[in-house]
Amino acid sequence: MRKRTLSREIALQALYQLEVRGDEIIKEIDSFCRKQTKEAEISDFAIMLVKGCFPAIKEIDKKITSISKHWDLHRMPVIDRNVLRLACYELLYVSDIPPKVSINEAIDLAKKYSTEKSGLFVNGVLDKVYSRYVKNEGKDQKDTSGSKEKVNLKTGKRSGGDLHIHTDFSDGTASPEKVIEEALKLNLHTIAITDHDSIDAIEIAQSICNRKGINIIPAVELSSYHRTADIHILGYFIDIKNSALLGKLAELRLERIERIKKITKKLNNLGVDINPQEVFDIAGKGSPGRMHVAEALCKRGSCCNIRESFQRYLADECPACVPKMTLTLKEGIELINSSGGIPVYSHPGTTQRDELIPKMVEYGLQGIEVYYPTHSPDDIKRYLQLAKEYDLVVTGGSDYHGERRPDLKLGGITVGNSIIEKIKKRHDNMIGMLSHNN
Repeated sequence: MRKRTLSREIALQALYQLEVRGDEIIKEIDSFCRKQTKEAEISDFAIMLVKGCFPAIKEIDKKITSISKHWDLHRMPVIDRNVLRLACYELLYVSDIPPKVSINEAIDLAKKYSTEKSGLFVNGVLDKVYSRYVKNEGKDQKDTSGSKEKVNLKTGKRSGGDLHIHTDFSDGTASPEKVIEEALKLNLHTIAITDHDSIDAIEIAQSICNRKGINIIPAVELSSYHRTADIHILGYFIDIKNSALLGKLAELRLERIERIKKITKKLNNLGVDINPQEVFDIAGKGSPGRMHVAEALCKRGSCCNIRESFQRYLADECPACVPKMTLTLKEGIELINSSGGIPVYSHPGTTQRDELIPKMVEYGLQGIEVYYPTHSPDDIKRYLQLAKEYDLVVTGGSDYHGERRPDLKLGGITVGNSIIEKIKKRHDNMIGMLSHNN
């Protein structure tokens, strides 16, 4: 059996599980697919199919419904429905697979897992989808780009977005070029590079994304504090030329340098032989932080891995931790708002400061990162409820750091196009209000 055929069978099983058990298990999909086969090539393609298809299901279902008028989609057998979704995802969003292959593979899946009649039915529906939406698609698409006043997103075959990505301009290991290359392989519609206290990667990435046809939201992850708590605030659709933002980022970079010196001094006092320059060499052009210290500790053999470095020395309230004290929580949220951005509470389940959310809303918080790798189904449910209660937009992403955190895969957590559009709409409304007030 061909490898991609096996991948499609695994992807079909995963889509079935998502429908039966609920979409809160999306974060389990990687492990589910990898348990079905020892070959990474097979599981990786299956994961790509599921992670691409899942955020696009609403759009796919609309197209299936539009050409199967005598069939209620949700009364179709669950296998048939998901075979159609999987095949339509390939037809509509994956350009490097011949349509004939996608259709024939779907027919075989339907015959194997459903009935002989299902194969005929799937064939008929997919032929119509291909004729109406694929054969003559793309003739009228226009290439739109962002402006300072209103950011427009391109429309195309790609789907979903990873809105939490770090590059080697902060504490990630992948260059902006590499991030975009991987996003294209995953067929992502939108990415947001959210480097810590740095926007240096954005212009480079924007130039590449414009050439490659992938959307990028200008973004940042600011380090703020409340009392002794380190709280990160994501900012989406920021104006990267805003003078106040640029000035504060310069201050934060200087603070990071001084903080590394203080952390290494604390480590020396604890008997760990390490000097600041080792950390700066690892950070390179990136903004130096605890992740770089953790790597230096591992290289010296003082710790076995990044996790141990944080647990023993660097996490909040650990003996070598030095809080960042340049930007208060209120100042961070206000800074993003003043630069035309949407301030979002980052990985709240990790920070565990839910009691501060009402205060953050008072400061001008506009969103909350609901979908995050370590958030449990209960976390997601709670933060969705809080988003509804406080009228906050919902975001999500992988928190990709490249090889420095290999467990967090680019595209491991994505949000659908509809969520991205809601963030964009919130931004456009805010810009409109600011323009009106001025």
